[in-house]
Amino acid sequence: MRKWIVMVSLSSTLFGFEFDYGKGTFSLKGGFLGLTSEVSTDIDSFGFINRHENFWGEMFYSYDLIWYDSKTLRAMQHTYNSSADSINSVIPSQSPMSVPEMEYRMKGLDANFKLGYDVIHESPDDFLGLGVLLGVSMPWIDSNKNSATPNLDFYSEHMEDFINIYDMFKKSKTTIMSYKIGPTVTFQKSLFLDKVSIYGSASYAYQTAYIKNSYAHSKFRVNGTFSQYNLGLYFTPFKGYKYSNIYATLGYRYSNWDLDEMVINISGVKLSSDILEPLAMKFGMDTSVGYFGIGYSF
Repeated sequence: MRKWIVMVSLSSTLFGFEFDYGKGTFSLKGGFLGLTSEVSTDIDSFGFINRHENFWGEMFYSYDLIWYDSKTLRAMQHTYNSSADSINSVIPSQSPMSVPEMEYRMKGLDANFKLGYDVIHESPDDFLGLGVLLGVSMPWIDSNKNSATPNLDFYSEHMEDFINIYDMFKKSKTTIMSYKIGPTVTFQKSLFLDKVSIYGSASYAYQTAYIKNSYAHSKFRVNGTFSQYNLGLYFTPFKGYKYSNIYATLGYRYSNWDLDEMVINISGVKLSSDILEPLAMKFGMDTSVGYFGIGYSF
């Protein structure tokens, strides 16, 4: 709660205030040991937004601070066990490795700041701007074993490769800290009596990320890309009246994080980097959210 109070105060003081709430879908693919197919779940988003604010003539800035919180995401046992052949090609075994059903929950903050110039500026409600995005993403993924039993024969054959064999499939947290920079475009066009406008933005950024797993003590630094697309309607129902600065938004936002070759160990044992490296694969997360927002412009 304290972090939200700080964010609200900062937004209100420096940028005006817009809050939006959204619901949608979170999807995860690759990166986790054995996760070869996409899994998805419902997600809630809470955002503090300023889509476009001019200063020094046609120069503009904007920002979005979006908190994501997913429902529990369960990946069935056969999803992970599909990796057994590739694992056994690296670590031969008469008893292929298998892992239990796992549950995940993703939370985290995505923060982006944009700075640019309006190449077209007819009014605050009619513009086309080009700029640069600078941002950070700080998601984490909680992992928890369900009731399925792993194949212990595989581990007993390779005990020299493992540490803490007694503590199988412990709860863990995977944290990701990524930094990004890239081009962005934003626009708004008045549609009806200056009270309804359509707006949108698109951003594509290079990002570098640092990934850490709390139990396996694995750390990775990987590169990748971030993209975000946003389209919506902007309403100023009281324009020309006492409360003309109050507005509402209704829109759709899609964000995608793609990271290059990496692997996150969810097996519950501490595999060496030599064993993990051949299992690395492209890791991706994406969110698709419909949202409603209210705000006040100064």
